[in-house]
Amino acid sequence: MATGFELIERDGLAAFAEANGWEYRAVGDPPALGDGLWEQVSNGTAHDQVIADGWQTGHLRGGTRSAESVRYTKSGIRVTTRVRSGSPVSSIDVGYLAIDLPRHLPNMILDAGRNDGLIGSSLARPPKEDQRLSLEGDFDRHFRLYVPRGYERDALYVFTPDLMALLIDETGDLDVEVRDDLLIVMRPGGFAWADAATWQRFDRIRAIVGAKFRDRTDLYVDERVPGAETPASRLAAVAGAGAGPGTGVTAAAAPVNTVAPAGRRLRRKMDRATAIGIGFGIGGVLIAIAAIVVPMIFMAASGMQPGESVSF
Repeated sequence: MATGFELIERDGLAAFAEANGWEYRAVGDPPALGDGLWEQVSNGTAHDQVIADGWQTGHLRGGTRSAESVRYTKSGIRVTTRVRSGSPVSSIDVGYLAIDLPRHLPNMILDAGRNDGLIGSSLARPPKEDQRLSLEGDFDRHFRLYVPRGYERDALYVFTPDLMALLIDETGDLDVEVRDDLLIVMRPGGFAWADAATWQRFDRIRAIVGAKFRDRTDLYVDERVPGAETPASRLAAVAGAGAGPGTGVTAAAAPVNTVAPAGRRLRRKMDRATAIGIGFGIGGVLIAIAAIVVPMIFMAASGMQPGESVSF
């Protein structure tokens, strides 16, 4: 349970984190970044990160980010690929709470209807609609669930009726994403750090929703991964035992803790800032073309020659 809320306004978030035995970072990387260069530069930068055992929180904002990867050819030549992305700081403005999970899971997103804006989803890059999965009861009235194609059965394994009810009650106004081995709860515009109710809500989400997610996923195995469904790995998963001294389970027999490439990331739509920029760009080109073509059509229709003018 967090204490010392008065420190936030008086001495800042760093002092509050220190008083509770947590780590504070003014700037850092967003949670659960994959290896893809575009993913590393397009998810913003984390500000005011508070990192504790099993969870972290912070505020994601846009801006300029860069990433690079290095590989070597068979002949030993070093090849470096660099990607740089610059976006307005306001293009990403999301507070998050990320909770550790025991297993890697398919990428799944719950897009809350209660925080939709005038043009729909509050997500900067919503998933493509052909990945949407409908669940039973009135859950669809609260969340739009997106799951990678082919992983619908896995989602039904995770989202049981009791978990769905907890999500509605505790996070009904927040977007929720499962990415790699993290459960990420997000609020457009960020959280009110100086409000004790924010940290009390974090405690409740971790204790209720986080605990239920861990219970539903601690035996998860992606059967599409080669070797994941060997008798030894299934036995280890069912027993709930990991490899290690005294467990009786060797590293080779432990359940494979990874997800097949097709399930690791949802396919996303273009982010709004880019889409708007492209729209304005196309509009400008069309206007320029019209400024040239329309007078030419008028002259051709009227029999005028270039250089002639019309007066009234």
